Amino acid sequence: MASEISAPATPGYNEWTDSSGQTRSHYAAIANAAASLGPAELAQRWGRANRQVGLDAFTFYLDPRRYRPAPTDWVPRVIPADHWEVISAGVAQRLKALNRFLLDLYNGSQDVVPDEVMYTSYYFYPEVQGFRPPGDVFVQIYGIDLVHLGEGRYVVLEDNLRIPSGITYQIKAVDMVSSHVPEFGADYDIVPYDIRQAYHDMFRSLCGTDSPVCVLLTDGRFGSAFFEHRYLSELLSIPLVEGADLYVGYDGRVYARTIEQDIPVDLIYRRVEDLEMFVPNLREAYMDNKVVLVNGLGSGAADDKLVFMWVPQMIQRYLGETAILEQAPSFNLSDPDSRRHVLENLDSLVIKARQGYGGIGVYVMPDLGPGDRTRVTHHILQNPEAFIAQETLDFSNHMVFNDQSGQLEPRYIDLRVFAIQDGNGNVTVFPGGLTRVALAGGRITNNSSGGLCKPTWVVRHPFQ
Repeated sequence: MASEISAPATPGYNEWTDSSGQTRSHYAAIANAAASLGPAELAQRWGRANRQVGLDAFTFYLDPRRYRPAPTDWVPRVIPADHWEVISAGVAQRLKALNRFLLDLYNGSQDVVPDEVMYTSYYFYPEVQGFRPPGDVFVQIYGIDLVHLGEGRYVVLEDNLRIPSGITYQIKAVDMVSSHVPEFGADYDIVPYDIRQAYHDMFRSLCGTDSPVCVLLTDGRFGSAFFEHRYLSELLSIPLVEGADLYVGYDGRVYARTIEQDIPVDLIYRRVEDLEMFVPNLREAYMDNKVVLVNGLGSGAADDKLVFMWVPQMIQRYLGETAILEQAPSFNLSDPDSRRHVLENLDSLVIKARQGYGGIGVYVMPDLGPGDRTRVTHHILQNPEAFIAQETLDFSNHMVFNDQSGQLEPRYIDLRVFAIQDGNGNVTVFPGGLTRVALAGGRITNNSSGGLCKPTWVVRHPFQ
């Protein structure tokens, strides 16, 4: 690669270069393309792509009062096909086990997670007890957050089962790099995917009809992920609705208001948490099997970051298998011995609020100053049941192109992979995922915390 856009050395595992600073084989074609284009041309391409981001309203809002195009780096992340085989199998295994756990949880036979953990979970809904959703599937759409520790070793940080978001950011980033920097992908055999057929097959299997009436329920255009809601609505050809567009009729069914007549709805792909606030009596309609919800009410009980600790046992209990993917070592702060260990080693750990999301309530202790560490310690001592601790993992870096300096700069990255499960229990894991990039000097990659995203490819061997 040309010296003017060379990659500086960085501690830890770098997915772009090996320990001697040489470009890894699966990045050689991208590196050669970047060198051929040169820093000035790359900067122009970056500028055009970023302008297109704004024109397409490709957004993720941190503040609803401020228009914010989604910050994106266009250097693709490449996942070798043999890495992906392990990731895909592990994600499918995990989704199946989590769903079986939820089915047992709400039907009285759950014996994996201690009751005191489950019944203190914010998203455990007692009113769902005794309920069986269509196909016994609580979780139809699943997101899992992984980090790469090097040489194909991917470790799970979190499960996302309530309203997993980000799949359209994955799709949009891949589409745009193909349009604006096609040279990057010219010499790769990239595994293609299209989510539409899998989503529609899933909708049909849940509703038991070939032509269900489906809608996507949004929290409105000022929601942080409204771009995704709008994009999915167009991609899947299903109406985008707000709470005022729906109501529960006298017959208990859900109806959508239209100009000509009100239409009964079979399935709601929900992108809101508090259903009753948006559509009064929707919960009762769901519990009476008058409408299908994707994802099901109560699925967030397995989204709890403390429940996360027992997922390997769920896999063994329900599938009779050993977990394919490792997960980050975690500590239950309600346990006195674990709490003592955490407080004695606090400077090397990550503290997470059990019910947090999007980087909210995440404290990477090695990166905090003394005052912030003291405040987190007080929070733990005052309310240990509200937090968990995880080991701080030295996960992988990737290169981000700085269009001002013409340099590639290392940043921490993670990977959110998406999968769906239909009413027959079939799981589809979509190749690649959403790679999220931390801000310079940080390790929190979530878009809600200001991080970037980048296109992600699964690439078949041999590499060019």
